[in-house]
Amino acid sequence: MSKAIRVHIGGKDLTLRGDNEEKIKRSVREVNLQIQQLQQTLREQSTPTLALLAALNIAERYHDVQEQNSKDLQYVTEELDKMGQYLERAWKQPLP
Repeated sequence: MSKAIRVHIGGKDLTLRGDNEEKIKRSVREVNLQIQQLQQTLREQSTPTLALLAALNIAERYHDVQEQNSKDLQYVTEELDKMGQYLERAWKQPLP
């Protein structure tokens, strides 16, 4: 059952709903960190613009991780196929 969780994001107090309070709080910390980092380099930008840029940065990182996961899965699958082929060849060889 989801519960109400009070958070502070980008200067605003919000009530979010969710089942995993710690996960939500970690996510809020990440968003706030991104906004703070952007504020240091883009001082003239408004908070909504910084929040949007933070969201884009986080989405880009998410897609980078997804792409790396896909490459890793493909590599592991290929290596397991090679191992399977090796074991099959070894199993079919006659004993000395």
